Amino acid sequence: MPGKKFYYDDPEGDALTKETSHPKFVENMIAGFYYDCTNDFSPFGNDDGADLLFNLEEFYQEKKGKGIIKWLYKTIDEFGFKYASEGCSKILDEPTLKQLQDEDPHFINCMDNTIIAAAFGQIKISGQVDKDLKELAKIAIQRQLIVNRQYEGDATKERSDNLNTMLIDLSKIE
Repeated sequence: MPGKKFYYDDPEGDALTKETSHPKFVENMIAGFYYDCTNDFSPFGNDDGADLLFNLEEFYQEKKGKGIIKWLYKTIDEFGFKYASEGCSKILDEPTLKQLQDEDPHFINCMDNTIIAAAFGQIKISGQVDKDLKELAKIAIQRQLIVNRQYEGDATKERSDNLNTMLIDLSKIE
């Protein structure tokens, strides 16, 4: 990707702004939650997503995005969960998800938040998304919609609405 312009947030200035995002991200990710670093239901507003975006920027500065899937799995697995992310990243059946949540309560949410942030972070930085990462993110969003069904209330609706918006917006990017 020589000569390609990448967009990074300024750690000393405003983070998550349109000015520090690739024009394709700005054009396609129009919902306000994409730029809200306090919204737990946005790609970068939860702790996992915020950390991932920061680390993804460093990864891009070093590797220009090459090997992102391998890097992503390594990043998730370094959290020390019981299960390997690569083996669980495509699971969508509810009984297996329930079992994983019972055995390692934070694993699924952390893995999914990290995958979702990686996909949207790649778009934010480069204006495109790796085909395999895009598929992983779609699965992570669908998995979170399944997990979200076990809760009730306004927060659940907001989470589902944001996830559905992300699914639609992700499909706009090649």
